[in-house]
Amino acid sequence: MQLFMVYLGGRIQGCHIEMHDVRFVVGESIEQTYSKLKAQWVGDKSSVHMDSYMAVNHIDGFAVTVVDEPVAQSQQLYFVNLGAYRADSLAEQHDFALYVASSSDEAKQRAKEDLLAGLSHIHKDDLHDVDDCFAIDLLDSQLHIKLTPSEQSQTIKPDWFGCHIL
Repeated sequence: MQLFMVYLGGRIQGCHIEMHDVRFVVGESIEQTYSKLKAQWVGDKSSVHMDSYMAVNHIDGFAVTVVDEPVAQSQQLYFVNLGAYRADSLAEQHDFALYVASSSDEAKQRAKEDLLAGLSHIHKDDLHDVDDCFAIDLLDSQLHIKLTPSEQSQTIKPDWFGCHIL
């Protein structure tokens, strides 16, 4: 089973602009996860689409695998979404990343050092232990993240991007 980080877009009743969300989903292939992703969308199910996805394999020098037993480990995989502002833009700017850290505070601090350089009022909008996202995202509660030291790390960039209607 593969862990995917997916950037979804679509319409939500009452909003004037397209909304977006990041979801974590597990499947043997990204195609196998489409119905799970569509079910997770909080808005109009007929407008939801995938803008991009990334298979999560190696973060911060750890191999990331999905297992069906809870794992006792001192480090966890965290998703951090930060917001910040630019003086020449009405819109709040966002960036997000994955971090292996021993606490959410450590993950948040690392994100503030890495993301949105040069912008003002950098703040945490969202921070989740990815294992906890399984419950949030209606995934099988029997699945867990296992981190194993590895010499590899991947950058947060899409394996695919475009607009795929779910």
